[in-house]
Amino acid sequence: MEHRVLGRTGLRVSVVGFGSIPIRHVPEKEAIDVINRAIDLGINLFHTSYGPQGYGDSAVKIGKVMKERRDECILNVKIFGETRERAESELKKSLEMLNTDRVEIVQFRITEKLFSQGMGEAGGFQALREAQKKGIVDHIGITDHDPKFLAKAIAGGEFSNLIVPFNYVYNGAREELIQLAQKMNVGIVAMKPLGGSKAEGPLKNVSEALNYIWGHGVPTAIVGMRSVKEAEENARIGQKARPLTREQLENLEAIAKELRRKYRVSNGALLPLES
Repeated sequence: MEHRVLGRTGLRVSVVGFGSIPIRHVPEKEAIDVINRAIDLGINLFHTSYGPQGYGDSAVKIGKVMKERRDECILNVKIFGETRERAESELKKSLEMLNTDRVEIVQFRITEKLFSQGMGEAGGFQALREAQKKGIVDHIGITDHDPKFLAKAIAGGEFSNLIVPFNYVYNGAREELIQLAQKMNVGIVAMKPLGGSKAEGPLKNVSEALNYIWGHGVPTAIVGMRSVKEAEENARIGQKARPLTREQLENLEAIAKELRRKYRVSNGALLPLES
């Protein structure tokens, strides 16, 4: 598995990250097998969140594996941050579910509308800062679905990394965010790399889809996995990032145009057109 440095966190993350939402639908023993196999194959970045945010019991299943393999993994936990109370509560519950007393990265989930509130004295960011000072959190990143907002948010220098929807159909992050993040050494993580909403997406040319992302200087992409077979296939692609040829890029653009006609694109996800 190829690994890259995630901006100024200094962490070397696998180019394929483990997206945990799909394992909420998988029996515990099978989910544990998937997680263990992913680690065996060199995947070290695991993204999850407190259950009610659509992640179900995925953090609990990851936590079962963390009892034995914590030091092999980089945990990335999304925390909603509009209020101090919510951030503190979600961080506490996430740590309990993950069977750990620390996480490498907390992803501050906030919208543009609530950003000022979240950054204020009563906002969640201050709670995460305090957790960082106590050694509970190593790095604080930010995440939202709007790349233009994220570009504004990282300009203040408070965040060491970010998660943004990015794939060859929904690629607005190219316009400003990626270039700014690279200039500021803010690590970039792509979510919805295959155009999925809560699970796998409609982009089935996985190798080209992931190499498109890596080719834009994005160190890693979070890919949802529900089976050992999927973990093995994704890890195989991640063994070596390969620049796409001009012909491949042109082909992806043609495919993207067709997909935009067939699907409704929302926050990086390709959804069925409403009848």
